[in-house]
Amino acid sequence: MVGKKLDVVFSSLKDNFLFIFSFIFLLIITVSCERSFKDFDKNLLEKKKELEEFNEKSNIRKEEILKSQNEQD
Repeated sequence: MVGKKLDVVFSSLKDNFLFIFSFIFLLIITVSCERSFKDFDKNLLEKKKELEEFNEKSNIRKEEILKSQNEQD
């Protein structure tokens, strides 16, 4: 009788341990994925800013070239 109750207790503890371990494991994966996406978003915004700056410089240079060509004509 006592042996059966101990088996039930140990089985319950084992199930709880597996549940808690699985929960913690999924939580760690979720947090790491979230951080990864935040870093990706941050890098993407930085690249967008660099591209906009390059585009502005390119347009300025294009205008300078066109102006220079017009002056030569």
